[in-house]
Amino acid sequence: AQLYPSLATITGSYVERRSATSELTISGVSVAGAQPDLQFIVQHAVERRRWSSEGVFGTNGRLLGLRGLYNFGDSAEEKAVGEGAGRGRISAGGEVYFGAQEASGGMSVGMRYRDGQPLLSELTCVLNPIMGHVSLALTRELRSRMCAAARYDFNAFSLSSELAVGVEWQLDQNSIVKARWSDSQGLRCLVDTRLNNMVFSMGLDLH
Repeated sequence: AQLYPSLATITGSYVERRSATSELTISGVSVAGAQPDLQFIVQHAVERRRWSSEGVFGTNGRLLGLRGLYNFGDSAEEKAVGEGAGRGRISAGGEVYFGAQEASGGMSVGMRYRDGQPLLSELTCVLNPIMGHVSLALTRELRSRMCAAARYDFNAFSLSSELAVGVEWQLDQNSIVKARWSDSQGLRCLVDTRLNNMVFSMGLDLH
C-alpha cells in the first residue's frame, strides 16, 4: 500500500499466483475529502510460451476488457541456444473493452519487434482506429541496469501530438532512479527505494 498525504489518497494491490501460468491482481484507490471515491481494478492474466491473455474489470465506469498477444517465432532465450540466434521476435496483439456506465466501447491493435542481441531493444506500434490514435514507442537498454525509452503519440482527428522520453537506472537491488520529459508534463524525476516490504518514493516535477 502507498499513502499520499497531500492528495488524501491511499493505493494498494493484492497479487496471487494461481498457477504456473496464471496470476490474479486486485488494485484499489481510495480518495478522501469533500468528494470521497473508492475504485477497484481486477485483472486475471494467463501467460503461455506462444501467447498470453488478460481479462480486466474496473469499477470506474464498470469497465470490461480483454487483451491478447501472440508471439511469432522463438524467444530470445530459445534462439540463444539454437539456430537463428541474433534475430528478433515479432508479436501481434489487440484489446477490446466496453464501459457499461457510458455504454461505450473501443478497440486497439498493435505489433512489437523485440531483439535481445547484444542489448535489449523493443519497437512497438499501437493503433486505435476508432479514436484515430497512433502510438510509436522505442525502448533500448543502454547498459546493465540502465534503459531509455521514447514515445510519440499522434491523433489523426485532432492532429495533436506528443513526444515523451525517459531514462530508468537501477542503482542496486532496492533503489531505482527514473527521469521523464514530455511536451505536456515537462520534466519529472522519481526515486523509489524498497525497505523490507515497503516502498518509499520521492519525486520532483518541473513544468
